[in-house]
Amino acid sequence: MKVLLYINEKKDEKLLCAQSLEKILSNRKIEYDIISENDIPKKCSYDVLFVVGGDGTILRRTEFANSNNLPIIGINAGKLGFLTEFEHFELEQAVDMFIKGELKKDYRLTLEISYKNKKYFALNDVVVQRTYTDRNGMIINTIFSIDDNVIDKITGDGVIVATPTGSTAYSLSVGGAILTPGINAFSFVPIAAHSLEQRPIIFSAESTSCIEYDGGCSAGLFVDGKMIDNLSVGDKIYVRKTNNPTIFLRRENFVYYTKLSEKLKSRSGK
Repeated sequence: MKVLLYINEKKDEKLLCAQSLEKILSNRKIEYDIISENDIPKKCSYDVLFVVGGDGTILRRTEFANSNNLPIIGINAGKLGFLTEFEHFELEQAVDMFIKGELKKDYRLTLEISYKNKKYFALNDVVVQRTYTDRNGMIINTIFSIDDNVIDKITGDGVIVATPTGSTAYSLSVGGAILTPGINAFSFVPIAAHSLEQRPIIFSAESTSCIEYDGGCSAGLFVDGKMIDNLSVGDKIYVRKTNNPTIFLRRENFVYYTKLSEKLKSRSGK
C-alpha cells in the first residue's frame, strides 16, 4: 500500500494537519510520499491521493488524479469543504477507514476541454465570460452548440458548462439547476443573459458541446476558476466528458443530499 499526500500550505499554514497525517501513516507502517505545487509527477503508481486543503485545492489536483485513475480522500482544511469527506480533526479515522477498505468509491463526471490544440480537465465547470479589461461595451456574445447543432446565441456576461459536481458552484449562483452526481448530464447556464428567452439547458454527457466567442467586450476562458486565455472573436471551446471519471473515497453512510443541505446552509450563514 502506497499513499501520496498533497498539502495546501496556505490552508494548513502551520502544517499541523500535514505533520499529524505523516505521523499516523508512519505509525501504521504505510509508505507515503509528499508532492508540492511545483513537483507534481505526470504519472504515478499509488493507491490513493490524500488532499489536505479546501475545494479549490482538490480542483487543482483533478487532472493529475484523473489521468492516473487515482482516488482522492479530501481532508478539509478550508472553509466550505463540499468536495472533502473528512474534517481536519478526523485524520486518524480517514487513514484507518482507508486501510480497512471501509470507504466506497464516488465517481464524478469530469469535463475534457479542447482549446487551440490543448486539452484541459475540469471537475466543476468551464466558463466563458467578460473580463472587465476594456471599455468597449459591457457584454459579450457567444454561440452555444450541441453535437454541431446551434442551440442559442447568447448576449450577456458569459456562459457556463457545468458537471453535476459543479452544479452547486458558480452555476448555482447564477440560477442553474442542481444536478445530483449520478446523473449522466451536463448543464449549460447563461450568465446575466440580456433576454427573457435564454434559460439553462440540461443535456446528455454523451454529447460534445461547443462555445464560440462571437465578440463584444473582452472575454476569457476559465477552467475550474483558473483563467486559461484571453479570447479572440471566432475562438471555439469544445467540451465533452472524459473517458475516466474523477474518483473520491467516501464513508459508507455518505448521503449526497445530507451534505448538500448542510453545506448550502453553512454557505448562507444559517
